[in-house]
Amino acid sequence: MKLHKSFLSLLALVSIINCAYATQTENPKANEKAVVIAGNARFTVLTSQLIRMEWSEDGIFEDNATLTFVNRNLPVPAFTVEQSDTELTIKTEDVTLNYAKGTKFSAENLKAEFMLNGEAVVWKYGDDDSANLMGTTRTLDRCNGWTLGKEPMEKGILSRAGWSVVDDSANHLFIDTESHWNKWVECRPEGERQDLYLFAYGHDYTKALKDYTKVAGDIPLPPKYMFGYWWSRYWVYSDSEFRDLIDQIKRFDVPIDVLIVDMDWHETWSLSSKKSPRDKYGERIGWTGYTWNKQLFPSPKNFLSWAHSENLKTALNLHPASGIEPFEEPYERFAKAYGWDQPGEGVPFRMSEEKWADAYFNTVLGPMEGEGVDFWWLDWQQWRTSKYVKDLSNTFWLNHTFNHHATERNPKERPVIYHRWGGLGSHRYQVGFSGDIYTSWESLSFLPWFTATASNVGYGYWGHDVGGHMFPKGVEKTDPELYTRWLQYGVFTPIYKTHSTRDSKIERRVWMFPDHMFIMRDAIRLRYDLAPYIYTAARQTYDTGVSMCRPMYYYWPEVDEAYDMKEQFMFGDDILATAVCKPADPVTGLAEREMWFPEGEWFDCSTGAMYSGNQKFTLRYTIEENPYFAKAGSIIPMNPSNVDNLQESCDKLVLAVIPGGDGETVLYEDNGLAANYAEEYATTKITKQVKGSVIRVVIEPRKGSYEGALNKRSYEVRLPAHFPPKSVKVNGKVYNYNRLAGDDEWTYDGNTLAPIVKIPQMSCGKKCTIELTFDEEAVAQQHRLYGKQGIFRRLASLSATCKHEYRIKYDGFAMLPEAYLNVSQCSNYIMEFPFRLTEWLDRYDASKDQIVPAFQAVKDFSPELISCIREQMTYIY
Repeated sequence: MKLHKSFLSLLALVSIINCAYATQTENPKANEKAVVIAGNARFTVLTSQLIRMEWSEDGIFEDNATLTFVNRNLPVPAFTVEQSDTELTIKTEDVTLNYAKGTKFSAENLKAEFMLNGEAVVWKYGDDDSANLMGTTRTLDRCNGWTLGKEPMEKGILSRAGWSVVDDSANHLFIDTESHWNKWVECRPEGERQDLYLFAYGHDYTKALKDYTKVAGDIPLPPKYMFGYWWSRYWVYSDSEFRDLIDQIKRFDVPIDVLIVDMDWHETWSLSSKKSPRDKYGERIGWTGYTWNKQLFPSPKNFLSWAHSENLKTALNLHPASGIEPFEEPYERFAKAYGWDQPGEGVPFRMSEEKWADAYFNTVLGPMEGEGVDFWWLDWQQWRTSKYVKDLSNTFWLNHTFNHHATERNPKERPVIYHRWGGLGSHRYQVGFSGDIYTSWESLSFLPWFTATASNVGYGYWGHDVGGHMFPKGVEKTDPELYTRWLQYGVFTPIYKTHSTRDSKIERRVWMFPDHMFIMRDAIRLRYDLAPYIYTAARQTYDTGVSMCRPMYYYWPEVDEAYDMKEQFMFGDDILATAVCKPADPVTGLAEREMWFPEGEWFDCSTGAMYSGNQKFTLRYTIEENPYFAKAGSIIPMNPSNVDNLQESCDKLVLAVIPGGDGETVLYEDNGLAANYAEEYATTKITKQVKGSVIRVVIEPRKGSYEGALNKRSYEVRLPAHFPPKSVKVNGKVYNYNRLAGDDEWTYDGNTLAPIVKIPQMSCGKKCTIELTFDEEAVAQQHRLYGKQGIFRRLASLSATCKHEYRIKYDGFAMLPEAYLNVSQCSNYIMEFPFRLTEWLDRYDASKDQIVPAFQAVKDFSPELISCIREQMTYIY
């Protein structure tokens, strides 16, 4: 099945303030032509597969937006109505709905029928959706793997049964106001009522998601910097300690974009004591705070200015449950603005009141924002619902109000919050904080499924604590292998943030693990390398409603493995991602990773192996290898390896042209920060065509523009697992080979077996055609290149250990066996003499089976090391 491709289209101009709760134009009142009334029931045909079903005791129906559904004015689909005194039948192209008039909805009077894979499916009111593919949960606090913590998973809008129902009956309303808020929350009118939405999309999951965003609001595009690396740790840092930390991060060549300052930025009063006193709200005093700790931050404004000078976006942690207490710095001005008539008494948290919210944002947070706070980490852990508006989710309402405030505060920039899932509709307020998960292999195993599954409700930007938040009982030390694997998996998550609780035994600074530091750093750098691909996938999320982390069943819904293989997912259109969720064998150094590959072929970017689809493999990886699989023939747009910050423009585009057949991609670019991304953006179509022994890559002229768009850029085209070409032409100009190639030349990388074409800066509005012609015999032998990349690296990495053992047990001055060198040094031979590649491969083939016997012939040579060498030369268990 061909993967979904987003066709980036120019969207309607929207008001900036409407971005507070969605980026699309909203009208909660449906077109009258879509509405059918039958006594005390009303049906709204929103699409041919989505029907709203209402019943009210008083015959009055709801046209206001709810917290979930904000737009019902869609193009009216074709449908027919047959109605008698007792029966109503509505038929769309896809669904037939029947209602026996007279009473509220029940299994006896309401049903719908549609087709799924040629079979009729009947839904009746009240049916148990046991096949629901789930959505997400408010928090993973105290989750340890598949054992959830405080709260269960909530159902989503997709189901293997082919239908799902959202019961919106008790949901709160958005009521129009004349204030700057535009809309405010209100409870439903009294009286018995039912308000349901039937999604009958069969297994067309991506269509269901798109239509969901039509009625529930678009998934906004976060600023580009949000996709960079975040540093966070619950620790008592001072201003100077943060400066030293960032200096170390940069000295160790770790890219970074976001600095999170946990709760010790503010006075915590007596919170440090073992038995912290509690306030009148039942919360520990000091958990909520709005007074800068001047012992740690003598000049908050200067600290924030410094962070900006380092190209860091900065967020502060908030726990707002205890309101504004008299000992807090902003108390007097807040009390005055709010009109508080009890001087000296704390003002309770009451975000559900407009006046309270206005005073809070204007007098408490506003001054700090004026000094340089970029966004807020809302770490709400307190009571679930409002004390003033019945059953109103505090989590949801904080999401809404903070998002609206961020929009008003700087309407030219995209609003950002960092908070938890508050229920359906929360996808309009990005991004998400998943909570305090335990550090364990089981938790790492759980997160790929959890993150992709959240896409079933549009919550596509979960940010997890990479490395885990806290140790399970009995763990006393950070496991560098587990942390490395978590960092590697994190590359393929929406938000990339390391974090931990206040525990000196938990370490997140990569340079504190000298044996793993460079591998950890490589993972973070890979995230930045893939940033153009990731940002394009984020734009696709906005356009299509399909998030970047996608369950396999979106595209292969009739294959059981697409549901059963929970530790793998599609990351954008062309990458199949996973996590290594088991420790390595102590002898072989290899960790197992079971994979199911869908139809087609899949290129392992970590080892250079190619796998045919419709089958499962148990693969094995060293700690240096971060497995991810590109669809054969795809084109992955990337950054050069020197990008350290996503807030800076990069004038070079790297294209990884994956072996296989034809392919194409559309690169998306914009200002990275501006709120007008619906209108001001640019796209560049890139195609790959294979004809016989010729590969032609065409970079089309860029379409569109935006503020700050580069006029020129250079290109680097890489073709892993290809023989050296006979000729290379760029726009008709012949490029010559050079071992140390500069512009207008090409070279060959022996490590990845890739021709690399280096194209100097040219206009982004100019077409660029790269043509590589290969020897026909080389084309026929391309399969010989697959998997060599990993073997070269593995044996090269083992060389030092082998030398040590060999010289002790055999001869202190001897070279390693020739067979071993012919394999471990093969990439070096190729690097220097690429046109002799066939010769080197022949020597490789003749040598690889002689390596183990050569070491076995050495008396007392380590059998464990021999076993390691043998096993590392194979990928499949």
